[in-house]
Amino acid sequence: MEKYDEKYIEDLILGYFAQELTASQEEELLRWLQADPAHRAIFSRMSDGWATAHVPLFMANRRAALDGFFGQQDQVDHPGSKSRMFNFTFFRNVAAVFVALVMVGAFAYALGKGESRGELTAFMAAQQVCSEVATPLGATSKVQLPDGSRAWLNAGSCLTYTYNYARGIREVQLEGEAYFDVAPDKEHPFVVKSNNLDIKVLGTRFNVKSYANDEQVKIALVSGSVNVKVNQQEKEAMDFMLTPDRMLTFDKESNSVEIGAFRKRDVVAWTIGELTFDNQPFTQIAKDLERKFNVQIRIESERLRDDIFSGSFSSNYSLDQILREVDVERRYTWTTRKDEVIIRDK
Repeated sequence: MEKYDEKYIEDLILGYFAQELTASQEEELLRWLQADPAHRAIFSRMSDGWATAHVPLFMANRRAALDGFFGQQDQVDHPGSKSRMFNFTFFRNVAAVFVALVMVGAFAYALGKGESRGELTAFMAAQQVCSEVATPLGATSKVQLPDGSRAWLNAGSCLTYTYNYARGIREVQLEGEAYFDVAPDKEHPFVVKSNNLDIKVLGTRFNVKSYANDEQVKIALVSGSVNVKVNQQEKEAMDFMLTPDRMLTFDKESNSVEIGAFRKRDVVAWTIGELTFDNQPFTQIAKDLERKFNVQIRIESERLRDDIFSGSFSSNYSLDQILREVDVERRYTWTTRKDEVIIRDK
């Protein structure tokens, strides 16, 4: 029986997951997989580790706990900071849920059935990685996607990612808010689908805010360029090309589109735990506060519903402190019952 170097086989498997193998190396991997059912079990276990390591990097309050699991993770770029040091303490109560449906289950089944090498090769090329990350309320998370792109997910967001290099597919379905740093690849466009919008890019940085219960969808381009396709009900789709420092706002109710300037800090502040709003009605601010602090806010003041506010709060501000700053004229009062905050006129 042919002997195999364990380290070399490990490199082949990781190379396969990363789409980096030559044709001859793929042949070697196939021979090894066909040689012994135990080899296929090893392949399956490694696939689980690959999926876990390359899709979510969860942020915990305790850096020591994180370092103990993932090793040293400090040297990661951060969209909201000039420093390369990633401060995990900005992310609160993270328990992001991860589901990965990787190619390996079907692959192992095909090997067990004894298909020919040609069929196995075709099968390998046709498989795709499909994964989902859901970030709960009161938390944020960072995601490393299989193609090298990165995404920061805001509270209450869900990201479903499909990757198939052979078919040229890099596609994301987003519900919520995410900041993307897309790995350049001219041959394989990166597509973000969200509600009524399709966003197509090759390599760029941009923020998408698209919560189901928000009245607007916002796409803010930091660098590069993006093509935004707006799919309107009973109307022909409209295409827009965004340039850096421009933000597209789509109003769901009126089906209208507005493009204007934005401040980068205001858009990416949430990635470092900050909260900013500029001339926003309190009804919208309340939604952001609900997601950030995992509470329900009931507004029993008609005056407050119509009030417009601007402000910026660092990550160490509590909900009560933010409400006190908003209520600078001392016109409101609020009480907390379990996870519900009720705001009334004084």
